[in-house]
Amino acid sequence: MIADRSVFDDKYAPQRLLHRDAAVDRLATALAPTKCGQQGDDLLIEGSPGVGKTVLAQHTLSQLSERHDLDYTHVECMGASTASIIREVLAAVGPKPATNTPLEDLCLSLRERVEDPLVVILDEASDIHDTKALERLADVTGISLVIICYDATEWLTHAPRRITHRLHGQTLALDRYGTDELADILEPRAEKGLDHGVVARRQLEMIADEVAGVARFGIYSLLAAATLAQDRDHHTVRDEDVAGAYPLAREWMRQAALDSLSFHHHLLYALVRDAGEIDGETLHDRYDAVADRAYDGRSRTPLAERSQRRKLRKLDEYDLVERLGSTRDRRYAVIDQSVRPGYDIDLSRALQSGLQD
Repeated sequence: MIADRSVFDDKYAPQRLLHRDAAVDRLATALAPTKCGQQGDDLLIEGSPGVGKTVLAQHTLSQLSERHDLDYTHVECMGASTASIIREVLAAVGPKPATNTPLEDLCLSLRERVEDPLVVILDEASDIHDTKALERLADVTGISLVIICYDATEWLTHAPRRITHRLHGQTLALDRYGTDELADILEPRAEKGLDHGVVARRQLEMIADEVAGVARFGIYSLLAAATLAQDRDHHTVRDEDVAGAYPLAREWMRQAALDSLSFHHHLLYALVRDAGEIDGETLHDRYDAVADRAYDGRSRTPLAERSQRRKLRKLDEYDLVERLGSTRDRRYAVIDQSVRPGYDIDLSRALQSGLQD
């Protein structure tokens, strides 16, 4: 029944981007000066997880690159350092530098290499505030920034002044799809990813309505419905398969979301999951207690309390952790215990050692 599972992956690039014409035009207009060899305008794309922000940016830049020979690169900022972000950008305009190249040498090389317009997509850009990458990229003439985040107002609150000035009035908000729109998006995925005729248009509309227009949830739900039908030896997807798909799809989405996050997020998630429910002060104390052992041998270093709170906010945005109570009496609990942290985190030993110290 499932002919090509890759069609349902987050990284799958559809040939056509349906029902986003206005958003594509907005981004293309911001970058229009690049067609004349000039630096384009920066743009901040905001929207809840799963509405297609990354797909929009990559699809539009791919089209512009083919038509106008425009250079662009996509950088995942989650857990990245200033140097690693600059290295990724340098790889778009020449050889990727060695990991031990000093930051100042990287920045000098970037200024020397960028001779034509270059667009840099900064994805999951909430983490970039923990670096100096924005200022370093803004120093280079010719680089335009397409920044992807969850909440533009919150993101701009933490951005450097020179960046907020560049982004004044340059925000694009992506809304959720309508039921018919999302069914239109699911249809070609079903045609390519599933055997012919195993799912009806009516069922795609059922899924689109249930997931409230969130594309990623809809795509995972379609795959989950087909998986259940296949496991039950059904020749076609039945309504009972569709009805049972949503819990499985949510679990897959949450696990994929957690897997995409940095070690910092995994450690905080593991502490919350281990506790069941935990108040903010105790969580920060336990994080500090396990930090030396947990980070031993890793390239990353423990976070300050402010950065911990920012990572916890991301876990909440990804529907992994629930924040309970007021800010003063904040408590945290994981939403689905079946979603497990990755990495090799021996939490029990680290907690025992840290709390004894």
